[in-house]
Amino acid sequence: MTVQDKIIHYTTEESIRLAVAVTKGITEKARQCHRLAPVACAALGRTMTGALLLARDYKNREGVSIVIRGDGPLGTIHVDSFDTNKVRGFVEYPQIKLPLKADGKLDVGTAVGKGTLQVTRFTPRQDTYTSRAELVSGEIAEDLAYYLYTSEQIPSTVSLGVLVARDFTVAAAGGFLVQALPGAREEDLARVEKNVQDIGPVTSYLQEDPQGERLAEKIFAGLHFRELFRQEAKWQCTCSLQRMKRALLSLRAQDKELLLQDPQVEMTCRYCGTAYVLTRKELATLYGTTKKEG
Repeated sequence: MTVQDKIIHYTTEESIRLAVAVTKGITEKARQCHRLAPVACAALGRTMTGALLLARDYKNREGVSIVIRGDGPLGTIHVDSFDTNKVRGFVEYPQIKLPLKADGKLDVGTAVGKGTLQVTRFTPRQDTYTSRAELVSGEIAEDLAYYLYTSEQIPSTVSLGVLVARDFTVAAAGGFLVQALPGAREEDLARVEKNVQDIGPVTSYLQEDPQGERLAEKIFAGLHFRELFRQEAKWQCTCSLQRMKRALLSLRAQDKELLLQDPQVEMTCRYCGTAYVLTRKELATLYGTTKKEG
């Protein structure tokens, strides 16, 4: 069965909202682009899912960037979510290997380590707002929940997961974000919290319901809810040859001269791995020079 990556948004009459993301295809695309080892795949997949969930309130080509700077062997994780349903990302050291934890799960916390989580929000007025929080576990979901509570004062429950198969492909990936709106009652929040605990790991649930269509029923059991809207979620990079050319044009004169001494210049996008190449002749034309190839 083909699993469609998507984001679905719900709300209840009891002032609680929910966003559900299914990201198996997105995470598999990232794994292939970056040749991710399993623990790096899990860390990046969780972060990309989290970015999509955080970007859900931002429309008209706005989005969210998440940068996780930990002292673990994974290095920095950088993810961008834009247009509210598109995402891209990379990890600094994608091929690291770590022993599994005692329970047989990937040790994302150790891979990430201690450090900071930075979130930049892009608003409808083209402003940007950046805030940071300390990493509490390196497991990504707990870190995002802590960030939302301390930096944005929004009590939240975040669940993120990536299941890597024995052949290293992505078997399941996704997550959800539950948030209390003003007026939510403690007894309703307690009910939702218990429902979430009963669900268990989100990847275990997605193995039974790969499309995630019944997840809201489980989380909001006993409450009145409705679906607001849904979007297809996509892996998409914003790199292009034109962006590469603009970057080359922004260099200092002496740097341009150095580049013109090489037979060609190559720039590779860190997000998707696409390589862009300009020959010396093409570079000279770009710079408006008449320098000839030797």
